[in-house]
Amino acid sequence: MPSKRDLLKMDTPYDGPNWSEFQWDRILAFIGGVVMAVLYLLTDPFQYSPDWTAAALGSVPVGFLFYSFSSQSWQTCAKIAAGTAIGLSLGTYF
Repeated sequence: MPSKRDLLKMDTPYDGPNWSEFQWDRILAFIGGVVMAVLYLLTDPFQYSPDWTAAALGSVPVGFLFYSFSSQSWQTCAKIAAGTAIGLSLGTYF
């Protein structure tokens, strides 16, 4: 005689969320981006380093936040963040 689970076509009982299905890399990128943005604003790098360096450092948390919200690969987001850092540093330097 078939069981109730077989009759209802239930594979397994629900035991809560499946933690392996979460995109942990994007969640951690969001947390890291927020933490780095807060630290960037609190430390005021323009006071301690040259302006072109401080401007380039601002693109790092933005790159992490961009990766966390987009569906792009991490390589693409890193290239965008690096290009932004180079552009900001050159624009501030010259």
